[in-house]
Amino acid sequence: MSKKVGLDIGYSNVIAVYSGDSGNQESIVRPARATPLNALPRDSGLRAGEVIVEVDGQPWVAFAGPGRAGDRELHKDYTASDYYQALFKGALLNAACNSDVVDTLVTGLPVSQFHDKSYVRALKERMTGRHRISPKIEIDVRQVEVVPQPVGTLTDVYCTSEHAEVIEESVVLVIDPGFFSVDWIVFIQRELATKTSNSSLKAMSVLLETCAEEVALDFGGNPGTDKIEWALQEGKNSIMLFGRKVDLPEYLKRASDRVIPTVMREIKQELRKLENQVVDCVILGGGGASLYESYARQEFPSALILCSSDIIRSNAQGFWHIAHS
Repeated sequence: MSKKVGLDIGYSNVIAVYSGDSGNQESIVRPARATPLNALPRDSGLRAGEVIVEVDGQPWVAFAGPGRAGDRELHKDYTASDYYQALFKGALLNAACNSDVVDTLVTGLPVSQFHDKSYVRALKERMTGRHRISPKIEIDVRQVEVVPQPVGTLTDVYCTSEHAEVIEESVVLVIDPGFFSVDWIVFIQRELATKTSNSSLKAMSVLLETCAEEVALDFGGNPGTDKIEWALQEGKNSIMLFGRKVDLPEYLKRASDRVIPTVMREIKQELRKLENQVVDCVILGGGGASLYESYARQEFPSALILCSSDIIRSNAQGFWHIAHS
């Protein structure tokens, strides 16, 4: 059976969608944290979900749990880092499902990076070929396709919703609020409008920093972004600070009001290049999609607003569909 993988290595989560041994679609969602094995406390052992992989001959822990990895790498050369390689190999170890071959792997890049073809080419070269995962496991990735990140969400909604015909015949804006960047693309009757597709760095990392600042104004201490991010990843709506419960929705709303309108202005500025064409449909996906929905409805009151049925996995699921096309 041909092995296809949709892989979304973000700055917050690593999501892989693949066909399991039975042929059914399976997926993993893991924290995008990695660290050399020797950086962990001695004899601490592995926690659930963590895996050991080999990077340049050294053992790394991929998908490290809360507080177990140092600062994450938030920079444009992320995909060339050992940190990224550890996450990539950890995802392969899970998605290959006891196979030593992945026939097709599809992944995405922030739109601003996708515009740089040398960057795309370098990522494909790093991902294609035979990878030593551990002393006794090697996995061969035979073909890699790299697309702009929001194309995954667009494809996921197109393949799984009842609105395929609308998407085919419309001017569609896809917004993907990620941790490092907010990416958007415009499709006009299924053709990518490159000049109006771009990225903003006022992303979820900035929104979470602003949320932490808002908490500090009321509680006298900054909880830091990691504590808030971990809580949201675990589906929790509150954190503890100085022994007191802090309900996050109020502070996320305050932060959203400070950050998201600025991003929406950047998007609308780019949309001026559409030359009097209007946006018929807005599609939202990615971890911050739920926060952006009300702002999208306000900025595009006449457009059809669609969200992926699974905003966390939307890009990876779309990549998986592309791998099968």
